[in-house]
This record gives sequence, C-alpha cells and structure tokens, in this order.
Amino acid sequence: MAKKTCPHCGALVDSNRSVCPNCRADIREKSSLTPYLIVAGIIGIIIIVVAVILLLPVPQPAPLPTPPQLTVPPAAAAVQEASPPCTITITGRKNPPATIQLQVMTSTCFAGDITELRVSVNGEQKGTLKTSPGSSGSFAGTSGSNNVIVAAKFSNGAESVVYQNAAL
Repeated sequence: MAKKTCPHCGALVDSNRSVCPNCRADIREKSSLTPYLIVAGIIGIIIIVVAVILLLPVPQPAPLPTPPQLTVPPAAAAVQEASPPCTITITGRKNPPATIQLQVMTSTCFAGDITELRVSVNGEQKGTLKTSPGSSGSFAGTSGSNNVIVAAKFSNGAESVVYQNAAL
C-alpha cells in the first residue's frame, strides 16, 4: 500500500487514511480552489446585501405642517371683473414664406373703447394693430406653422383674446 508523509509530525501514514495515527492531525489534501471559492462567496454576499439595500423603499420625510391661512376678503372693486364693452372681428392669412397678414374686419366698438390690439406670433410680441375696421398689418412669422394671438385691451380695464390661430 502506498504511504504518504504527515505534514505535521513527519510520520509515514497509509494513503487511504485521513487522520495521522501518530499526531491525530487531519492530513487530507486541500483543494487549490478553496481560497478562490471563499473570496467568490464573500463577493456574492456583498452583492446581495447591496442589492437588498438599493431595493428597499426610501423613507419619505414627514410633511411640514402648513401655517394657518389668513383669508382677506377682496376689495369691492376687485370682485367684479371688467368685461369687454364691445366685440371686434379679425382675419388672418399667411403670405409665403413667413409673413402674417392681419386685418380688422368688423367692430361694435366706439372710438376709444379699445386702447390697444397686441399681436404675438409664436409667443413673441410682434407689435400692435390699429383698432378701426379695415386697418391691417404685416408681422414676421416662420416658414412653418405659426401660433398667432391678438389680445385687445379695453378702456374699462378689460383684456380679451380677440383672435387666435395656431396653424397660420
């Protein structure tokens, strides 16, 4: 039978034995992969712990109490909103490639009822339009679709959109 030497005491031991009969030490050969398996196991545990921590819901802080609201009644003049005293009709068309042509068609307003007609194209203020029927104006747009808005400011303080076209 083959013999091997005990690494602890140097005695000769049968190769089929796992314990040295002389010093009672474990003489089984260890795998060379054992240190790698231990490191891989530790890394695996760390990954699982990090994943669990990342998947836990984040606690939300308690909302701060809102201070009591003080209600002040509005002034009598502010309660009534001014309404437009008259109506005005405007038409619009596009002159290629990028000019917007607007014209005041009809109006039930008297002189001085409308103080201003503000024209905006694509959200940018482009100027004003005269308030009398028949008056017209040209405004710069883009070669694509233009969002055109004409807002009227009335002498009684009211303001109103009197023309809007999102595809001119």
